[in-house]
Amino acid sequence: MKRKRLYGIRKKLIIFTVLAALLPLSVTGIILGSVINRQVTELNLENYTYSNTKMVNNFALIQKSLEELSEGYIASAYIQRSLEQQPLSPQEQAYVNRSLWYSNNQYADTCFFLDNKQNGYFYNRVAAGIRREELLPQEIQKMLAADYARPLLCYSRLEIEGKPQEGLFLLRNIRHMDRNVPPGLLIVKAGSKFYQDVFVDIEKHPKASYLMISQEGEVCDQLGDAAIGEQELAMIQQNLPSVGTEVRAVVYEEQAYFISQDPAKGFLFVSVVPMAVIQQPARMFWQIVCWVMAAAITACIVISYLVSRPYSTNIRKLSDCMSNFNAESLNQSVEIRTNTELDQMAVAYNHMLDHIGDLMNQVKAEQEEMRINEYNSLVYQINPHFLYNTLDNIHMLARINGDTRMVTLIQSLSRMLRISLSKGENEVALREELDHVRSYLEIEKIRSSSLFTYEIQAEEGVLLEKVPKIMLQPIVENSIKYGFEELHEGGRIEITAQAQLRGEASLLRIVVKNNGSPIEARTAARLNQMPEQTMEENRRAFPQKSGGYGIANVVSRLQLRYGRDFRMYYEAEQEGTCCTLEIPLSKSPPDRMRTSRR
Repeated sequence: MKRKRLYGIRKKLIIFTVLAALLPLSVTGIILGSVINRQVTELNLENYTYSNTKMVNNFALIQKSLEELSEGYIASAYIQRSLEQQPLSPQEQAYVNRSLWYSNNQYADTCFFLDNKQNGYFYNRVAAGIRREELLPQEIQKMLAADYARPLLCYSRLEIEGKPQEGLFLLRNIRHMDRNVPPGLLIVKAGSKFYQDVFVDIEKHPKASYLMISQEGEVCDQLGDAAIGEQELAMIQQNLPSVGTEVRAVVYEEQAYFISQDPAKGFLFVSVVPMAVIQQPARMFWQIVCWVMAAAITACIVISYLVSRPYSTNIRKLSDCMSNFNAESLNQSVEIRTNTELDQMAVAYNHMLDHIGDLMNQVKAEQEEMRINEYNSLVYQINPHFLYNTLDNIHMLARINGDTRMVTLIQSLSRMLRISLSKGENEVALREELDHVRSYLEIEKIRSSSLFTYEIQAEEGVLLEKVPKIMLQPIVENSIKYGFEELHEGGRIEITAQAQLRGEASLLRIVVKNNGSPIEARTAARLNQMPEQTMEENRRAFPQKSGGYGIANVVSRLQLRYGRDFRMYYEAEQEGTCCTLEIPLSKSPPDRMRTSRR
């Protein structure tokens, strides 16, 4: 089976390293991208807004220049003379033409003057019989009639010198400054320089377009190739700025329209910029971020691969040793030198090999000893039967001789031996455990009949409950040995066993009381602490007192059987000592008591 090129830990290290680098880079990129995208977009919007404002300002300056030109014609003596009733001489007409010819204005392409006697003055000739009504559209006539002498700038189609001309015209009524006569009409057509200077000094982009639109929706001039149809014009008309100097930005079909209006003449100035142009710097930033992230991920993978190589090799070595462990592996130690925790793992693995070898030798020795003990137990099984037969013979002889004390002693001792052996079992019924205690008390009463009396009470329902054998005899023994140490007669021992509920748990509660000397507080504290200690600590608690050692033995066996699900505690009473033992019940028995008194 071929080994994988990337070991498991190395894979995880590379993945986690990439994620650790990718996460902050992604978060940083997203935050910076959003901020930069917003700021760049706002900056572009400001630039194109400024472009519209610049176009409006340029237009206002150029318009003012044309108006100043028209004001110069009003002050011309020959033009004023042409408005009088007396006709001009040919020489005077030539002077009027000359004044129109030498206007000296860079924004004027054509100048035409119509006096109040239907004479039209061009650059190089004079034509008679030209009527204002035939020259101007009706709408323009109405606008001129509404204004006394204010110039009118409009985009229109006029027939001048017999040729239709379309463009931007400055129209103005020229009135006589001293006499009340009909006015003349001055027409100045804007030249190419006019349109060039409208779009000068603005933020330009190859894909953007800049337009000047009249009030009627005519495109007067355009820089760029943006197509403005009826829908676009309708959208522009709907989004006119409410304030004259305001620039309104509108996004329409992936195009950004920046709309501003000349407050005096009503011309619209529109910048049409594709959204891709506005967002291009942000896209470039995102591309840079993606390249940086790709480079960072590549660097993380390479560095993680190179850094993890010596460690993954040693981990693989250690893993293979543990996966293929067998009996022959006990003599195969592992050597790892990385100056990391792996060295300690190798040392621990070698120690484990040594420990396993020792344990195997120990198990072999124990198994050999168990075989010997099993053989010996088969040999010694005859001894208890011999002892029982011998006690039966002594019991029969005592009855023949009429020695009742001896009969009682032998019966009690025989019952104790049978319960103690109990066919090798570790648990007996509570009934048998109480019989064992009763036999022990009978033997003790034979030794000192007047020292104490006893009473045993037990619920009928708990008598069949299995309990560790010989757990009450050490407690009762301590009651006689230490409780009645200063008594010569009148002692009393009470043993009660009953079921009890604590919450939802059913318990067997056994209480052993005596009316002897109260237990010392220090001794009670040490005994009560035993259920919380280890078995070794319990064995060392009373090294010189057999009674304490017997209790330690009981507690240790209860720990092995019930863990921490039992309680055993001593309490000093006004007369005597009380020991309470609580162990779990297998079921809740009925509440019936059985009493035994002696």
